[in-house]
Amino acid sequence: MENYEMYMHRCIRLALEAKGKVFPNPMVGAIVIKDGKIIGEGYHHKFGEAHAEVNAIKAVKDKSKLIGSTLIVTLEPCCHKGKTPPCTDLIIKSGIKTVVVGTLDINPLVGGKGINVLKDNGIEVIFPVLDNECLKLNYQYFQYHKLKKKMVRFKIKWAESLDGFMGKDKYNNPEERFLSNKIANRLVHKLRSESDGILIGTNTALIDNPHLDTRYWSGNSPKPILIDKTLKVPTSLNFFNQKREVIIFNGLKDETIENIKYIKIDFGKSDKHIWDEINNKLLEININTVLIEGGSHTIQSFINSGLPCKLYHIITKKIWHNGIKAPRIKSDANEHFYLGDNLIKIYVM
Repeated sequence: MENYEMYMHRCIRLALEAKGKVFPNPMVGAIVIKDGKIIGEGYHHKFGEAHAEVNAIKAVKDKSKLIGSTLIVTLEPCCHKGKTPPCTDLIIKSGIKTVVVGTLDINPLVGGKGINVLKDNGIEVIFPVLDNECLKLNYQYFQYHKLKKKMVRFKIKWAESLDGFMGKDKYNNPEERFLSNKIANRLVHKLRSESDGILIGTNTALIDNPHLDTRYWSGNSPKPILIDKTLKVPTSLNFFNQKREVIIFNGLKDETIENIKYIKIDFGKSDKHIWDEINNKLLEININTVLIEGGSHTIQSFINSGLPCKLYHIITKKIWHNGIKAPRIKSDANEHFYLGDNLIKIYVM
């Protein structure tokens, strides 16, 4: 009997290659085996592109070996036409005999239907295999589909001194503005690489003039998103100069000029209404994951809105004595760990 759990672990590792690149789709990995050997493997690389099953089947060089083979996949194959054709069609056509599934898809367009289609066409289906691990792999995807209202997947990051300051109105030298150590900085850039956009406010842009890129981690840099109510921020700043689309939420105009997209929102409402509007506008332009790295005011206003997020709070050993007070959280951290001398607290809110 085949060791399907061993193969499913391999599928999970494959799926993780696309972390931060496929949401709101799930991360999925798949392999094809024949006579106890892997003859093809693949994963879902990017939102809107081919699914894992398709890539695994295409990776099989000798297509005659597909007949009577076994496909192992972390999530139930889709059976509907979306941005790509149904995976079940290719599986049936390929001559695969058995499909091993990690867990069922929560998407109501699939939700058990994919397995039924395969069974109706004479394919043996074995499931679940490593169900909990496959659910954990796509925790955010499953939560997304449980929400009555579709939401951007927000993450927040800020670093603060040991005495509770996260910034200054003016720095004595460029090095003074860096609170986190090099290891924590790599974590932050990893979070950036997993996001569609990175959001800051007016003051952070003017004081820090950040690049908002992923220079300390591999992967694409997210789109800069700026909240700039009265358009004070000059377009000569660093993050405008990297040929990426820049999105500016403001109270004055809707307009697109070259790579800058101005989106007008109503700032005369409560924090919740403002962030609800930002959420809806981002979903309209297919931005589904956003890392908020703004200053104290921007972060505190999001926390006050009550919208769900995952928050990374970095506490350093530096003592500043004065400056801009860091935001405050009323709940306890869900987990914590150290990166060098920096304490990382994680909150799921």
